[in-house]
Amino acid sequence: MGVVFYHCIGQGASQLPDNFLRYPIQLIQLTSSFGYIGVFLFFVISGFCIHLQWARTQASGVKPSIQFGSFWKRRIRRLYPPYIIALAFYLLLTAWSIGIDVSHFFIYDVLMHLLMLHNLDPQTCYSINGVFWTLAIEEQLYLAYFLLLFLRRRWGWTTTLVVCLLARLGWMIFSHMFWRQTGVGVPVPEAAASHWFTWALGAIGVEAMFGLIQLPKWLRNLWLAAMLVVAASALSHFLPGIPKDTFWHNVSWFLLHPMWGLGFFMLVNRAVIAERGWIEKLTIPWVVGAFATLGVFSYSIYLTHELVIMQSWRFVEHWLPPLANTFFVVVPATVLFAWIFFWFCERPFIRKRGDVRKEDVAIQKEEPPERAQEIKPITQLEPESA
Repeated sequence: MGVVFYHCIGQGASQLPDNFLRYPIQLIQLTSSFGYIGVFLFFVISGFCIHLQWARTQASGVKPSIQFGSFWKRRIRRLYPPYIIALAFYLLLTAWSIGIDVSHFFIYDVLMHLLMLHNLDPQTCYSINGVFWTLAIEEQLYLAYFLLLFLRRRWGWTTTLVVCLLARLGWMIFSHMFWRQTGVGVPVPEAAASHWFTWALGAIGVEAMFGLIQLPKWLRNLWLAAMLVVAASALSHFLPGIPKDTFWHNVSWFLLHPMWGLGFFMLVNRAVIAERGWIEKLTIPWVVGAFATLGVFSYSIYLTHELVIMQSWRFVEHWLPPLANTFFVVVPATVLFAWIFFWFCERPFIRKRGDVRKEDVAIQKEEPPERAQEIKPITQLEPESA
């Protein structure tokens, strides 16, 4: 929803009024301008959910074995059909509104999106529905997951995280050298290697949840998490003012995304602790419940919100101020359309819990009853709904 408000308010910005409302509107605009950092929370949660089956099996005392074929079959079946439908919606709306020139680049552009490689070319990264670059990263991180598992088993998480950071550094160096040699830019913030560290933190979080590893208390500190997120946001705001190709610019650019990732990692760790308390008390805060309802169809919100925002000029109330239109017209329309899209275009591809429990991870039929009972209260979260 932070990303939704970021896109809504960013596209609906206009001249500020000359009265006392100027300052609260400025504050809302400033706050929403950082909504894009929700992407980094998304990567942490993604790593958490994808590693959930492995961690659950390991915690039960059984050695897990990820099956490459079944893993990818399930991921494609779950994510690809709604993505293709949303992609088709975009192309149809574009053809209807401004027309499409079926050129060589258009064919190349669509093909790159079908293969989810569009984030690797700056010309195709944002050309069709600008939010889809993160889904391309997601698919590429699924490939890197098997390497992540190998590193984690062989050398542990400390070495694995170092390798993930070196991958980010290596991609930055490769991008710079490639540009120096060819004059062609290679995307850095839109590359999977740039976010592998953040994604791996989510996998660590789920192992900590099951007690497979012990995390220091400071990795659950909300104040430190807030400081990291705010510091990274401030660094992002002032980064354009730091001269390029200088030591401080390069160091700041390298640290920026991992700082957000680490801050949100701490937030997820605290959320896990809080959830345990809610389960024990058999209650849940109403705010959490409301956002969890949106979470059920959050993938549909992700896929379609930009489409609705692009077409919002057709149904906004022109007598309302832009910010009022955003809160009372555009955002509700975005959520409503996503909910409809979920029921007809996403939900048919979500299989029931019993159908997917043992598909991704090969496990034995019997589990130690004492350990299974111990971890049962914290196995309610299913990756299929994420």
